Amino acid sequence: MTKKQLYGKLLAVLVGGLLVCSACHHTDTSGAEISLEKMNGFPSGNAAFLKGVSALYAGITEDRLIMAGGCNFPDIPVADGGKKVFYNEVYATPLSSDTAFRWKQVGFLPVASAYGVTISTQKGLICVGGTTADGSISDVFLLSLQEDVLVTDTLPSLPMTIDNMAGALIGDLLYIVGGNVNGVPSADMYSLDLSNMDKGWQKEPGVPGEPRVQPVCAAQGGKLYVWGGFAPAADGREATLSVDGYVYSPEARVWTSVATPVDKEGKSISLGGGAAVPWGEEAILCIGGVNKDIFLKALQGIYSGKEYLSHPAEWYQFNKNLLLYYPAKDEWSSLGEYEQGARAGAALVADGVYAYIINGELKPGIRTNEINRIKENRK
Repeated sequence: MTKKQLYGKLLAVLVGGLLVCSACHHTDTSGAEISLEKMNGFPSGNAAFLKGVSALYAGITEDRLIMAGGCNFPDIPVADGGKKVFYNEVYATPLSSDTAFRWKQVGFLPVASAYGVTISTQKGLICVGGTTADGSISDVFLLSLQEDVLVTDTLPSLPMTIDNMAGALIGDLLYIVGGNVNGVPSADMYSLDLSNMDKGWQKEPGVPGEPRVQPVCAAQGGKLYVWGGFAPAADGREATLSVDGYVYSPEARVWTSVATPVDKEGKSISLGGGAAVPWGEEAILCIGGVNKDIFLKALQGIYSGKEYLSHPAEWYQFNKNLLLYYPAKDEWSSLGEYEQGARAGAALVADGVYAYIINGELKPGIRTNEINRIKENRK
């Protein structure tokens, strides 16, 4: 395949996002109403994968929802010293208004991996970086379907290994932000111009502030928005957990501070480990993330070991707030609290009608195979 043909496959726009609660409805101050449904059906060929995964690659292409890779602790819990298992299976299911999924395995990833970035395009999913059982990777590839058979094309590799970052697409520019760069927590940003991939990846101005592992990122109105992230202590630097956010203008190549996410009571919220997607043409929807106080104590070593890992899921207080950010007003609005959104490492993808919260952690080391569908009902 020539570079011109490959670029033709990559032209796309990130689909808008929406979000949920099982058979419940909620209306925010903008007049947008949402509803949530639990989906039925999950890939059952691999008993270990069936337990649910986190940090998987996921997206929508050719009217198919695709799940790929991910990781979990299928045998022995992490609290008891269990080993994390990575997966390379790729599954696809047709999308419809029905609540039943019909999953089919369509192929395999080049390597069993998780903790990368997935960008949905018209012709396939761009999967960037991640980590395997042997360490972080620099691979970039395009997953597409031809008559329900997986086709994998290689894109320009990153100049370094990277995992646990976030990313988004603005026009022809694919951005990745934060994560572990060559094993070191970072606030760096890199871009790949899909219209001129011969240039390879370019380093862009980094996000201000502390390193940001597992931030959330979304594009809206031709700009890039980033919130949250954390970093363990290293090389004399104390552990950090960020709740602040910034917007990046590609034209000016400048970052500007934006409002910190807050709940209805005005308390700041950590989105680190959460997910974000565009909400129509005017907002960004954010879900999930770790509790800022509890997780920071874990990073600092105040909470540690089996004692920290053995609490019930509710003790960790993952973020249940379903939040909308409005760039034009630089304001946050809460759509309420939803247990289905209290995840870390869940995938969040949308097709313009529905959005899907896919798997993720209920607590450190414990995954769910639940998939919930959110719909926005515009008045």
